[in-house]
Amino acid sequence: MKPGRVRIFYPADPSGVVAGGIDTFIRGIVKWAPPALEFSLVGMTTDPAARPVGRWSTCHAGTKPYSFYPVVVAAAPGTRGRLPLSMRYAFGAWRHGRAVRSGFDVFDFHRPEPSLLYLADQRPKNAYFHQDPKTISTTASDNLWRRLPAGYERIEARAVEALSSAWCVRESGVQTLRSRYPALGERIRFLPTWVDAEVFHPAPPPGREALREALGPELGADPKCRWIVFVGRLDTQKNPSLLLEAFARIRRGGADATLLLVGDGVLRKDLQRQAQDGGIADRVRLLGLQPQARIARLLQAADLFALSSAYEGMPMALLEALGCGTPAISTDVGEVQRVVQTGVNGVVVGSHAAEDFAAGLNLALQSAAGWRQAALQAVASYQPAQVLAPVYARYAELAAAAPRTPDSGDRA
Repeated sequence: MKPGRVRIFYPADPSGVVAGGIDTFIRGIVKWAPPALEFSLVGMTTDPAARPVGRWSTCHAGTKPYSFYPVVVAAAPGTRGRLPLSMRYAFGAWRHGRAVRSGFDVFDFHRPEPSLLYLADQRPKNAYFHQDPKTISTTASDNLWRRLPAGYERIEARAVEALSSAWCVRESGVQTLRSRYPALGERIRFLPTWVDAEVFHPAPPPGREALREALGPELGADPKCRWIVFVGRLDTQKNPSLLLEAFARIRRGGADATLLLVGDGVLRKDLQRQAQDGGIADRVRLLGLQPQARIARLLQAADLFALSSAYEGMPMALLEALGCGTPAISTDVGEVQRVVQTGVNGVVVGSHAAEDFAAGLNLALQSAAGWRQAALQAVASYQPAQVLAPVYARYAELAAAAPRTPDSGDRA
């Protein structure tokens, strides 16, 4: 029996340091896959010397190997090029068509646009939706399609009609897709995200306080004050400006805290100005992109994780923080209330007003020390092997039913 061979098409570089949860999502799917499934990724490269465009190489997610073929170079963090990455990626995938079309059984997509290149290919297609598609047209969306929502829906419709299966990390997104495309039916299912407990767990011996003492000088943060950590892209979806405004309010109220922002994006300079203008620059650290292991150490050491997003699916960074035993404060977005309960392991703020988020910050900082065990327990059932079992079963079904074609028969 041949193994199932899945090829992922998305501008990801899970071996690099990239802002955004989809790279983490893809890394987890590959890392926890059973031996009978082989993965390859047509992505982007953040290190053209180590992983050059137009060349297959072997990378690893944990101990699991996968084949990697970049078709585009990532833009510098914090910048937005003249052409959106999705367009540059689609052109790259088309330009390298011969190299990326062979050696697999199942297509795997995380955006609809690249799938249009392969509509004529009869091999089965799986897709993931990381948001409720309705959020594309919201004013807070950072997606360039928000200006042409009808155009996006046409692309989405062409992609969806070719799918053999699909998953969405928001239950409302499942309902949106079933409503728009009744024929999709049970082929679209809800999939929660997960936390990799091999990486994200409470601080090992000698413990959290020792870790804070070690990290404090590196961060310029007093280990004796409260540390609030944000992890995510610095863009309008994640809405870090709301967090900064709320943080400024609690500082003016006397809260002894430092805010650590992990990530990069187009709002970085705006946030630097906002911190300066708000008189909190001495208590705000913009740490830029960080490797996964470093993020885990910051979350283990933190008093509180903060998520101020305008909209979400089921953010992996939130589950990772809880997996480190770190309570969370969040706006009421996506599937957050599945894992965060106000007064138990964090605070869910019901509005996007700075004064409300500031009040939530104060409450969370006062109570966080007593919520750490409840934070850890909240993600006990979100382990990757358990969450991803139906996904792997579906990949195997699709691979077994895949037609044998010249393209699918040659190995990459």
